Amino acid sequence: MTCAELLERYTDFRDGLITAPREVRRFERHLACCPACRRYDAAVRRGVRALQTVETIEPSPEFRRRLDARLAQERRALVQVPASAGIAAALFVAAALALLALEGVQRPPIARAPVLPPVPFPKPVAHAGVPFVSFQDPRASVVTGNPSPYGTALVEPASAGR
Repeated sequence: MTCAELLERYTDFRDGLITAPREVRRFERHLACCPACRRYDAAVRRGVRALQTVETIEPSPEFRRRLDARLAQERRALVQVPASAGIAAALFVAAALALLALEGVQRPPIARAPVLPPVPFPKPVAHAGVPFVSFQDPRASVVTGNPSPYGTALVEPASAGR
């Protein structure tokens, strides 16, 4: 076990949540061999013992009354919604409904929309020595011949014919 692993799972180990005998032995073995983790374990144990010996402090009845009053006031403040928020929500819903109705009335049916022909997109060409894929040279000249099955024409760079 490493120090990082012990520190990551230390709280579960000390709280008794790790019960597998093999895991408990790993923790105990590491604590026996590692002085830094042993010091950490001792410091945590001292802190826990110190907290356990402190007597419980009971708040005064006046403090409890003031605390309860403030908590009740906070709860009421969370529940109360200003009237302007309700008006804003109603206006938002009305605007959304109006936009939906307007969209339904003004939008032409899909049957009337013109069908556009497919537009060929140039095929990417990988150039040797270039670390990225680029598209064909826009200055390329069109070569006559059979078009590719995708409807694009074969091209030859303008500088190739010179």
